[in-house]
Amino acid sequence: MDQPQSSTLVAAYVRRHGTAQLLFWSAFYYLLPALTAQIVSETNWPVWHLSTTYTLAFLLWAFCAPAVGHWIDAGHGAKVIRIGSRLGVVLLVGLSQTNDRFLFSGLVILLGACMAATLYDPCFAVMMRRLKQGGTDAVATVTLIAGFATALTFPLIYTLSSLMTWQHIALSFAVLAAIGVILLPTEPQPTSIEVFQLSKMRLEQGPMLIAFSFGLVMMGHAMLLFLLPVALVQDNGFINVGVLALAILGPAQIAGRMTWKYVGSSFRPQSCAIVMFACLCLPATLLLMFGTASIVVCAALTIQGACYGVHTILRPSLAQHYVPASQLGRGLGVIAMIGLLLMAVGPAVGGLIWTLSGLSGLMITILLLNVMAFGLGAVLCRKNPKGAMV
Repeated sequence: MDQPQSSTLVAAYVRRHGTAQLLFWSAFYYLLPALTAQIVSETNWPVWHLSTTYTLAFLLWAFCAPAVGHWIDAGHGAKVIRIGSRLGVVLLVGLSQTNDRFLFSGLVILLGACMAATLYDPCFAVMMRRLKQGGTDAVATVTLIAGFATALTFPLIYTLSSLMTWQHIALSFAVLAAIGVILLPTEPQPTSIEVFQLSKMRLEQGPMLIAFSFGLVMMGHAMLLFLLPVALVQDNGFINVGVLALAILGPAQIAGRMTWKYVGSSFRPQSCAIVMFACLCLPATLLLMFGTASIVVCAALTIQGACYGVHTILRPSLAQHYVPASQLGRGLGVIAMIGLLLMAVGPAVGGLIWTLSGLSGLMITILLLNVMAFGLGAVLCRKNPKGAMV
């Protein structure tokens, strides 16, 4: 196979993964918050019931991530993604047929396992194992394509909500997920060399530093995302902040990922992580020092979105340097689990802090989380990668 053809095939392979991720994120994840208001309006189900259901789904996602990584390391990554995505389609079809809130909750919670089997980390592990050093560029491309999931989901649901019930919308997104299943590229059968013997896994300090530093960022991001709108409305009646967040965070993430795609490979990922952690300290600092004027909120959310977009690429890229190739799936799974658990508790902890000390206390907490992430990142820079796939 000549090089141009090989490059063309690789590009098509990455694009198909990226488009599938775009549809899976839309159908399995963003569908839930985007559809909540309509579900409440049509069913009168308690908001607390739905929010608790989503939390349980995300916790199942977190706890399933290492098991998914185990199967990826055993050479079954493509099969895991296909099974998880097909099960997700079935669950969405089931949601479209139910009017019982407890059955709804059971199906949504099971959807958390499908998220673990399909969203980002399994895809990253499969691509990195196949493409080796080209895996980082592939991850950047996939996250760039999938970054349009919010731009697809929210306007589409806004349009469909005037024409359909929430069940019919869920069925429509099941069709989108099914298209994602069809678009998944065919993975080559692993050779005997590529099928690793699953040794007992023990993560070294480097991967654990990645897990907790990036997990602290995810916790702070969740606090900002869920509590900033509430705090701003309570403090000064800035009622459009929800729309502002949706309007700025998504494009800012895409801009951050595009910047990384063109310049990120020129620098060590450890150095990029330090810069990212430092920049993530700016949004909370701006809001703490200059208050909640619209221009300050815009600037803070733009920086936050751009950094968080890069965060999604940097986490697997760093893991590739510190986790042995034979343990990449499990390593990414454990790193994802820690981050998801910290993300899940973020809104609850942030809500308590905001109740006790208001917006200033919330911003100080987010700033401290990012400062701790910066400190852990600085320690990571002093660790030499060992036995990783570089």
